[in-house]
Amino acid sequence: MLRDSPKLKSLKLEQCHILQAWRPCWKEPNSVPECLLSSLEALEWVGYEGTEEEKEVVAFILRSANCLEKVSICSNSTDPCKKLELVKELLFLSRCSSTCNFIFD
Repeated sequence: MLRDSPKLKSLKLEQCHILQAWRPCWKEPNSVPECLLSSLEALEWVGYEGTEEEKEVVAFILRSANCLEKVSICSNSTDPCKKLELVKELLFLSRCSSTCNFIFD
């Protein structure tokens, strides 16, 4: 999808974990899609749970997106300790853009 959207400015991911036995697989691409290099300004992730696959996807986007200005992550967790742990993990990921605003809910 990202390869076919070279001018993508905003990406919203909505994670639904209805079937716990099925998890999406993430395989990092060999090259960075053009939209991450030149146009993606906003990432919103709804339903982020901090699974290994989710961490790998968000890490790839954060370190690859040159123009990223805003990242908004919303967790479904009601456990404050779990949310704090997720925030810590996300804040320690390297970012390509040093001016990126980070929002966690």
